[in-house]
Amino acid sequence: MTLYVNGQAVAQAAIEDEINRLRPRYEQVFHDQHQEQRQLQLAEWARENVIEAVLFRQEARKAFAAVTEEHIQAYLERLLGNEDENEPIHQQMQEGPDRAARLREDIAEQIRHDRLTERITAAAQEPADKHIRNYYNRHINRFTVPEMVHAAHIVKHPNAETPPEEARRQIEAVYRRLQEGASFEELARQHSDCPDGGGDLGFFARGRMVAAFEEAAFSLKPGTYSPPFETEFGWHIAKVLEKRPGAPCPLEQVRPVIVRDLMQQAREKLLENFLDTCRQAAVIQDRPD
Repeated sequence: MTLYVNGQAVAQAAIEDEINRLRPRYEQVFHDQHQEQRQLQLAEWARENVIEAVLFRQEARKAFAAVTEEHIQAYLERLLGNEDENEPIHQQMQEGPDRAARLREDIAEQIRHDRLTERITAAAQEPADKHIRNYYNRHINRFTVPEMVHAAHIVKHPNAETPPEEARRQIEAVYRRLQEGASFEELARQHSDCPDGGGDLGFFARGRMVAAFEEAAFSLKPGTYSPPFETEFGWHIAKVLEKRPGAPCPLEQVRPVIVRDLMQQAREKLLENFLDTCRQAAVIQDRPD
C-alpha cells in the first residue's frame, strides 16, 4: 500500500525516516508499554507527522509558489557561512550540478516553509499580565534558585609520588594546624594541590560536586571547616564561607523568559490549528501499489 495525501504519493522511506527520528525519545518515554504496542503507536505517530509535513508543504507551495534565485542564493550563502569547508552543505555543493540543484530546491522549500510559518504565527499576541503571573505560579520550581554554598578546600591528590596513605597523612597534618589556629587560606596556598585563591571554589548548588564533597559542604555552618574526608580525587578539608538559601526569582526578573515561552506556545497552537484545518479538508488514502 502507498499513502497518498491530496493525490500526492508519499514514499514509505519518508515514514521510515520519521520512525527512526522519533524512536530514541519514544522508547525512552514509553518503555513500559508492550513492545508490539510501542511499535504500532510509533508507526502511527510517524505517519501522522509525515502527513502533516506534506500538507504544510503543499500549502506553502500554494501560498508562495515563486521563490527568486536571489533569495535562494542569499539563504545558501548564509548556510555556507555557518560551516567549515568540510561540512555537509559545502560537501553537497561539490558533488556535482545535480546534487547542487537538489540542494537549491530544498532551500526553496525551506524558504516557503518559513514564510508560511511566519504568516500563520504573526497572529500570536503578547500574553496578558494575568497569564504571565499564572505561568510563573504554575512553574515556580523552574524559577527557584537552589540552595547554594560558597566553599573552599584544601586537597591532596594521591599520585605516583604521593600514595594514598601519604596524602592522608599530609592532610591530617594540615588539619592539626587548622585546629591550632592557622589560617585556612594560607594553608591552602602553601599545602593544597589546588592552591589558587586560597582554595576558593566559589558558589555552587547541589549536583555540581562529587557527592562526598557536597555532603560535607552543605552540612557545615558558615565559617566552619570539616575534618579530613576522602573522595575519588583525594583527601580534602572543606570550609564554608557563606550559604544562600533557595528562593524564587522575582517575577520581573524572569518575565522575559515567561513571555518568550508563552509566545512560543501561542505560535505552536496557531500552527496546530492550521494543520487541523488542512487535515479536515485533505484526502488521505492508502492505495494498493
